[in-house]
Amino acid sequence: MQPSAMRGAPQWVRGLLSEEFFDACAVHPAERKNDKNHFCADCAAALCRHCLPHDPSHNVLQIWKYASCFVVRVDDLKLFDCTGIQSHAVSDHEVVFLNERTARKRSASAENPCAACARPLSSGHDYCSLFCKVKHLGESDRGLRCALRVNRKTAAAVGEEAAVLEPQNGKRPRASSEAGPSCGGSFRKHSRKQHLPARSPFC
Repeated sequence: MQPSAMRGAPQWVRGLLSEEFFDACAVHPAERKNDKNHFCADCAAALCRHCLPHDPSHNVLQIWKYASCFVVRVDDLKLFDCTGIQSHAVSDHEVVFLNERTARKRSASAENPCAACARPLSSGHDYCSLFCKVKHLGESDRGLRCALRVNRKTAAAVGEEAAVLEPQNGKRPRASSEAGPSCGGSFRKHSRKQHLPARSPFC
């Protein structure tokens, strides 16, 4: 994957599009069903079922396979606008391919080619995959920012939490997306020092 194709892409997008899913999890080699079929956007890392994050605010995607390719449900991809990407119905869910597909012949003269790889598409679509939209927007004047979404619900929750937990020294705690990886199993857990409550004076 060329660096130019990921121009302007945040770390979680780079990780999502470059990860080899369904490989065995190196952290849980002895566990059953340890294939990496989840991806945490907050930690930008692939996860197996045994190392899912403890924090429910983390945005975790489940990765599926369709036609031997990695796909993700459109409804789960809340941080990226999938408008223009050709979707497919799988088990009553709308999914999109993560990476550009290479099996079918490309043709720039096709009636409706993919804007990035020229793969023929159904009418009304611009891209065959998430990768192709990222690549095309990253190389255009518009840039990729227009397709990135902000999880307002999570942002509001983080803001409320920061207001409640404002320490006396005036420093605000970092949000989970800024504080680094915190997914259980795949990353070392950060110890949290608990302050002992102040004792009342002796009578």
